[in-house]
Amino acid sequence: MPEEARFAPPKGPQDLWAAFLFVANLASTVILASVVIPKVDLTTMRLRGTTPPPPPPSGSQPPFSITFGPAAISAVVAAAFASMAFSFCYLLLMKSVPKQLVKLTFWCSAFTFCALGVFLFLMTGSIFLGVVMLFIGGLYVMTYRMWRKRMPFAAVMLATVSSVTNKYGGMLFVAVVGLIAQLAYVVGWAITAVCASVYFGAFNSTSSSTTMRMTPAMYILWLYLVFSLYWTTQVIRNVIHTTLSGVFASFYFLSGSPAGMPAFPTLAAFKRTTTTSFGSVCYGSLLVAAVQTLRAAIDQARQSDRNNGLMAFIVCCVDCLLACVQGMLEALNHYAFVQVAIYGKPYCRAAKDTWHMIKTRGVDLILNDSLIGNVLGFGGLWCACITTLVAWGAFAAAAASMPWPTTPAARMALDVTMIIALLISAVIGVIVFSVVGSVIESGTSATFVCLAEDPLALQQTKPELWQKVRETYPNAAFISMYH
Repeated sequence: MPEEARFAPPKGPQDLWAAFLFVANLASTVILASVVIPKVDLTTMRLRGTTPPPPPPSGSQPPFSITFGPAAISAVVAAAFASMAFSFCYLLLMKSVPKQLVKLTFWCSAFTFCALGVFLFLMTGSIFLGVVMLFIGGLYVMTYRMWRKRMPFAAVMLATVSSVTNKYGGMLFVAVVGLIAQLAYVVGWAITAVCASVYFGAFNSTSSSTTMRMTPAMYILWLYLVFSLYWTTQVIRNVIHTTLSGVFASFYFLSGSPAGMPAFPTLAAFKRTTTTSFGSVCYGSLLVAAVQTLRAAIDQARQSDRNNGLMAFIVCCVDCLLACVQGMLEALNHYAFVQVAIYGKPYCRAAKDTWHMIKTRGVDLILNDSLIGNVLGFGGLWCACITTLVAWGAFAAAAASMPWPTTPAARMALDVTMIIALLISAVIGVIVFSVVGSVIESGTSATFVCLAEDPLALQQTKPELWQKVRETYPNAAFISMYH
């Protein structure tokens, strides 16, 4: 294929059928929610107009009550600020000392696997899992020489992507909006699923309890709701990933060129993702959602027929196969959507070009992703630990200023409240850092694809960065993956 034809973006929206199908799926979920939610009393989880359950006897009241008071609120607020501060500082570290960070997290990974293996041996008696963990940790140590050769390039990528993230802060805003949209949809979906179960479900009532029976119609509705959940969350996640990849690709090709960067690169990338490329995003997301739904159906079948050993074995094998297919599809999509972001390709063409890249640069891609994945993974872990410590300090300080509980029940309530607050704080730390992590992950993927597609463009627009890439990754600096 001629080079000018390869890089010419297709005209008009791509894969429109997938976009229309996704909109129809979303509309049907909204219609279902508008039908079932008003019919169900969310306080009693019964249809409106039916007899409410009798109140529990007075003697069955819990011995203590948990109150999310000032101490817990102080802990959560402190955790939120601490997680944002840590994420910002870690972003600066990735920009200023990337090589040291890559090496540190590599050895942290090796130590974690070895420590986990020893723990499984000594504390749980799980010999097989312990051997597996120790084997993986040993592989890290034994293959360090190979990893060490790849670390300088990973450090260059990490520093570059972190610098671009600092320069274009709108990408962090897009990641936050995507996270909020995903959480809001999951909450709305959960309410819809519960209300649909109450509205359409069949119940077996006895004098002591009421249980729901899964009818064929209810099972089909459950499958549809699960599919809708997977597809919509995949689309939201991939829209954000494609938008972020578009910004990094614009920086790669346009920053330093006569054309220059667009005035609002994040907005331009988002507009292209939600118009020209939206169908392609829906298409790729549909494939993963279909496999995830099949796995959910298989898991449901396994739960309902545990006594049949042969069937359980067959189901386990099929589920393992589908898990492999899902993993390969997700990895393929991650890089295919970068092709979509750069050139506006239809999904099938983007997937084909991505597969060619994997065949020619797959080892480099995997090693680079692993090294940077270590940096992001331990960043999330450290963020969760630090925010939990800060939350514990804030909770203790706030609790010390209040009257100390005098009864055992009150002290137990305070302890339980503290544990809940610390768990929430840890989750906040992981979620806040995931915003930065998602931007870095998309930027790393986009930059790698750009290098594989057109390495000489970097030499023309950013010669200093090209020289660093040339020194740390000579193949990418001179040879396009198509030559």
